[in-house]
Amino acid sequence: MALVRQVEVLPVESFRSGTAQFFAPQTCDQTMVVELGAEQVEDLFVHHFQTDQLMVLQGQFVLVVLENRRYRYLPLSDPKREVVRIPPGIPHGAVNLSGEPCLLVNAVIRHGEPCDRDYRPLQPPLPYDWAAIQQALQSLRSPRQPQPLPRQRNRDQGTSGHLAQSGASHS
Repeated sequence: MALVRQVEVLPVESFRSGTAQFFAPQTCDQTMVVELGAEQVEDLFVHHFQTDQLMVLQGQFVLVVLENRRYRYLPLSDPKREVVRIPPGIPHGAVNLSGEPCLLVNAVIRHGEPCDRDYRPLQPPLPYDWAAIQQALQSLRSPRQPQPLPRQRNRDQGTSGHLAQSGASHS
């Protein structure tokens, strides 16, 4: 496999059997389950001898990638199953601004022995663009989220215009 020098976002192949959805495994040397804490900004890291392949299992976060001296903000979430492949030499970090932890799997491809410097945080060379991070998070909003019910007449109060509440929380 030739080394790719840019981050790739790929769909995950899957099939359904009954009520279960099966996702194709990623070729890898090691699999790790990672939990990103709620309301956390993780440091940038750059791996020299591994490719990370990330897929969100539960929750959402923004992957921050530094390519060509510019940040890319990649929103990832559980309803939208994608694998992000990060080759060696690409600095990357994570931002989870939600109130819930995010659970993901990292299917690591090794290109040599693990190196201590692969796991040392980097000082960000540029400040993050928080407006771009918020915009990335906004793009995760799915049309499947519950919407408020339209105004309905309340039998006891005529046409008072109270909104019916669905009981679902909106974040």
